[in-house]
Amino acid sequence: MHTASGRSPLLAVLLLLLALPACRTFNVRSDWDDSVSFTGYARYHFLEPPVVPGADPFADNGLLRKRIRSAIEANLTARGFEAVADPEDANFIVTYGVLMDEKLRVTGGGATAIGGYGYGYGRWPVGFGGVYGGSDVRDYQEATLIVDFLEPTSRELVWRGWGSGFIQTRDRDRTPALLQEGVDAVLGRFPPKPDSKRSRSAPNAG
Repeated sequence: MHTASGRSPLLAVLLLLLALPACRTFNVRSDWDDSVSFTGYARYHFLEPPVVPGADPFADNGLLRKRIRSAIEANLTARGFEAVADPEDANFIVTYGVLMDEKLRVTGGGATAIGGYGYGYGRWPVGFGGVYGGSDVRDYQEATLIVDFLEPTSRELVWRGWGSGFIQTRDRDRTPALLQEGVDAVLGRFPPKPDSKRSRSAPNAG
């Protein structure tokens, strides 16, 4: 028999956990051109990435394009950057890509193996699975969102940020909040700080 006082500590812990805001960590990195000064960046032009024939339909489709663009523009607008229709009026061009990697995960018997190739973002099981020698083998896709800033005239890459863990392409768990958190984490690396280290893993927690 449990007394009210015996349940109080457990209830308090449960209520505290429910009250805590959701906190997610994304693996975010960036790289940039050291010769470029980003201090004058104020206006951007959004450039839709080209449609590549034969591209993975889960990495590039109209629905995903709308979600990603909306998340990027929401972040830039909130930070005071102005969107312009004419690229000649922009200080930088913004575009993006989704890299989808085919991975193989083996679990069981204390062994884990991951390998693969391709373009993608996030982690979730897809396709098939099997058991070999007591190990569970599953194929899954890992997706990475890459956001590029280009020089308006030459279209040369001047800054790149990328991250994974927030784009779900095959599941219905496509909450705008999750995508926005991930995009905010990537763009949070811009502009680079004087002491920033390029291409360094930087987990961002919400």
